[in-house]
Amino acid sequence: MRNGVISLFLTLLLISSVQAADIEVSNAWVKETIPGTENGAGYFTLTNQSNKPAILIGAKTDAARAVEVHQHVLTEGMMRMRRVPELTIAGGQTIVFQPGGYHLMIFGVKSPFVIGGQVEFSLHFADGDQVSIQADVRAIH
Repeated sequence: MRNGVISLFLTLLLISSVQAADIEVSNAWVKETIPGTENGAGYFTLTNQSNKPAILIGAKTDAARAVEVHQHVLTEGMMRMRRVPELTIAGGQTIVFQPGGYHLMIFGVKSPFVIGGQVEFSLHFADGDQVSIQADVRAIH
């Protein structure tokens, strides 16, 4: 019985540790901080290379007080932002975080994001996995 429990635990641990390796993040960037503001936005491309869904439940950075996953949605003819408490990325799916769509909303930026700098984030998944990313600071267009 004990060997079976240990074997099950090790199998579950292996499955969850494979998950983070199957998440690919590319083209990560944040907007430079607008003078006089303390909020920002982050973007990237997220690809689930496994055949199992992954559920993004949040993000963190030491560079700000809080980070949330948000999405712009068209409601009654107006674009509005809404918090996304969890985002399922199907096996093989790619989701692009971009202006006007999904993005990381960054609250309480501690030091302005300056063009040419970088901001480190960790993406958090429902199974406990985390993926660290480095986002380049780019000019606001």
